[in-house]
Amino acid sequence: MKLKKHFFNKLLHHPDTPVWTLICTMVAIMASYNTVIRYGFSEKMFLRILIVYPLIVIFIYCLRTFVTLPIVLKLHNYFPNIIKINVPVQVSIPLLVIWFNVSIMMVLFTFIHHALYPHFLIGYVGNWIKTFFVAVPIFFFVTKPLIFNMFDLLRAKYPLIIYEKTSQTESE
Repeated sequence: MKLKKHFFNKLLHHPDTPVWTLICTMVAIMASYNTVIRYGFSEKMFLRILIVYPLIVIFIYCLRTFVTLPIVLKLHNYFPNIIKINVPVQVSIPLLVIWFNVSIMMVLFTFIHHALYPHFLIGYVGNWIKTFFVAVPIFFFVTKPLIFNMFDLLRAKYPLIIYEKTSQTESE
C-alpha cells in the first residue's frame, strides 16, 4: 500500500502530469467534437473514437513536443517585440501551438475523410475554421483552468512525500 501511495504521490507532483492530462483531455474533446459534427453521435462512432484515441494522443504529444512547440519558441525568439508587445507569452505560445496543431491535424483529417470533402481546399478551410474556433475557447476558458486548478488543489491537499529507505542499523 505504501508503494502505491508513493507512486501516485510522485505522479501527482511530476511536472509533466498536468501537461499530459491537458493533452489527453483536449484530444478527447476535440476528437469527439470533430467526429460528432460530421457523423452524428452513435455507439459505432464512440467506439471508433475510443480505438483511435490513444494513437491521436501520442501523435499530438509528439507533434506538440517535437514540431510545433519548437517552431513557436523560435518564432518568439525571432520576432520577440512584435509578439510580446501585442500578446502576452502565456497566451501567444499556446495559441500558436493550437494554430499549428489544428493546421496539421486538419490536413490529415480532410485527407482521410476525402469522401466527405471532394474539394480538398474548401474542406480543409471549413474543417480548420470549425476546429480552431472551438479549440481555442475550450483550451483557454475550460480545460486549462480546470486542470491546473485541480492539480493545485490536489498538490496542496497531498504534499510531496519523500520516502527514505532506512537501513537496519539505524532502526536498531
